[in-house]
Amino acid sequence: IPLTAIGLLVGLLLSGTVVVGDPLFFFTDNYTTLVFGVFFGILGFILFSTRARLMETQARLAAAEIEQERQARLILQTELKLLQAQIEPHFLFNTLSNIAGLIHTKPDVAEETLLNLTTLLRSSLSRTRQSETTLKDELDIARAYLEIHKTRMQGRLEYDIDTPSVDIEDFPVPPLLVQHLVENAIKHGIDPKEAGGTVRVRVDSDANQLRINVSDDGDGITSTQSSTGGTGLANVRNRLSTLYGPNASLSLRERPSGGVEAELALPRNT
Repeated sequence: IPLTAIGLLVGLLLSGTVVVGDPLFFFTDNYTTLVFGVFFGILGFILFSTRARLMETQARLAAAEIEQERQARLILQTELKLLQAQIEPHFLFNTLSNIAGLIHTKPDVAEETLLNLTTLLRSSLSRTRQSETTLKDELDIARAYLEIHKTRMQGRLEYDIDTPSVDIEDFPVPPLLVQHLVENAIKHGIDPKEAGGTVRVRVDSDANQLRINVSDDGDGITSTQSSTGGTGLANVRNRLSTLYGPNASLSLRERPSGGVEAELALPRNT
């Protein structure tokens, strides 16, 4: 306000001097100019001060949105790491019990199972610090996980992993996705079936998608699970939605020959 008043005063003094040679002309002989000057001075002050406050408010809002996005990103990263760190306690305890029981009767099998468990635990701990891994690593972990269950189930479980071509082995994927699908196939498909069965992992791709298919010949969807799966598959779907939006999907369907087939589709261009 003082700057506006000073600017108006100096402007009228200079104008009177230049126009008629009298600095006080617009203060004594021509009040109309003074009135208009005051009016437009106030109007200009209001317009520019309002614009300045609006820009300041917009800057604050932008900073608040950035901070909100940062907080949401931190929360999301924490949730993802918690999901990645999940290992069912009963699986760990059962595996250790099996190893203890095999030490004296089948030491070679006990050693192999312990090595597989070590691989699984090491990868799980390291993946809590990573947002992605490679397809090859995921399949290696799935193989170790299946070997542990094969030992535990004593002949009731067989598995087959179709290793993909070399050009997609290094494809980046979120950790623990394949393990959750394998775990679901064993828990809901093979374990409840008295005769056991086989879990098959297949990987294929085209220019747009990488597809990971995990199937079993167990009891099927209607016996132990819904068509959407349990908590593990819900976690997988949440992570896919968070990381890829609508560009990734997880489908679960019953096989005509018996059992369940889960197919994970990931975009290759992200």
